[in-house]
Amino acid sequence: MDTVPGLKQLQARKRDLLLESELNRQALRVELGRMRFRAEQFQRGYGWAYTAWKWVAPLAGFLMARRFKKTASVFAKGSLLATVLRTLWKFWEVRQEKPTDPDSPL
Repeated sequence: MDTVPGLKQLQARKRDLLLESELNRQALRVELGRMRFRAEQFQRGYGWAYTAWKWVAPLAGFLMARRFKKTASVFAKGSLLATVLRTLWKFWEVRQEKPTDPDSPL
């Protein structure tokens, strides 16, 4: 016999809510693990590019500044700029292609 009417229903509801809460916590843990994994993949995949860019950018700037400093015609400067932009565009296109195999090194 219930001492308080409806107490068993409330206890059952409490048990159900606690179980649901635990399931939600586990789902959040799984999602957080997936996010960490993707962040590590991103860091491994593009970490080298950041390091390379840190060293290449100042060198490229120095070389381009020396090249533009020389007394060259507008056509020669434009040609150099077009070549650099074309090379950068090709590099960008290659990096944007998505590999179909998730285990591929690119």
